[in-house]
Amino acid sequence: MPLDPNLVGHETQPQTETVSVDEVRRFADAIADESPVYRDDAAARAAGFAAIPAPPTFVTRYIVSFTEAGLDTEHSQVLHGEQEYIYVRPIGVDDALSVRHRIASIRQSRGMALMTIEQLCDSADGERVVTGKATIIVRDVVPGEVAAMGAPAASKPAKEREGEPLPEVTKRVTQPQIDAYADASNDHNPIHINPDVARSVGLGGTIAHGMLSMAFAGQVLTDWLTAAPGRGRLRRLRVRFQAMVRPGDTLTCRGVLRTTEPDQPRLADVWIENQRGERILTGDAEVASA
Repeated sequence: MPLDPNLVGHETQPQTETVSVDEVRRFADAIADESPVYRDDAAARAAGFAAIPAPPTFVTRYIVSFTEAGLDTEHSQVLHGEQEYIYVRPIGVDDALSVRHRIASIRQSRGMALMTIEQLCDSADGERVVTGKATIIVRDVVPGEVAAMGAPAASKPAKEREGEPLPEVTKRVTQPQIDAYADASNDHNPIHINPDVARSVGLGGTIAHGMLSMAFAGQVLTDWLTAAPGRGRLRRLRVRFQAMVRPGDTLTCRGVLRTTEPDQPRLADVWIENQRGERILTGDAEVASA
């Protein structure tokens, strides 16, 4: 079913909320990030923050409904292809946010469409603090067809990943964690939390949110940044979702810092592989000076 081209330019009504310490802690718990900077004022200040910060993908909890984006999930498969965030400054506890979404573009071909949705996160005084951009793949449902998210990619040889290695992060994904993330992110799509629904659309069982994997990739960077004050702050994080993650999967999250010119932002590559060596996510990031 083709998407309505008149949706381009449509903006949602703003969602307004003051970030609370309980929400930040619940989000950090859901992504299994045990860093004290998300729970303790002193640890946050020692890491260079003015207040307890939110994890980089925290703003995903301000979601746009499928209906308002013109998506009919009864007749379409809606897959998250790519996600990018650009950060002007960290979001922290007691920040008052106004968040709205805008349909930036729609590209259609037979049986499929690509929709770009921007997420605009402003402070109470109108400062743009975070801009998100999601690429959504919308396919017409074919009865009996198995849903797909792209074939797993083989790992690149180590020589293709030159730079300073970042500390690895290992995660074992469980259904209780997926359920907790659904609550923390306000994304209760039944393919993540209801096995019967997931099987009915050809998935064979529940799958983890792509944004949960992106949160893991973000932790690779924030663990390095907060380990020593003065290393800088995350300015951009962009990922491509390449394969599904299921309960029971063990994910190894890796990254390298590329060599850059002095006084230039540090660039990094991040990627995640499952226990079979299949790459389920790849991405890149930019780190600004402190």
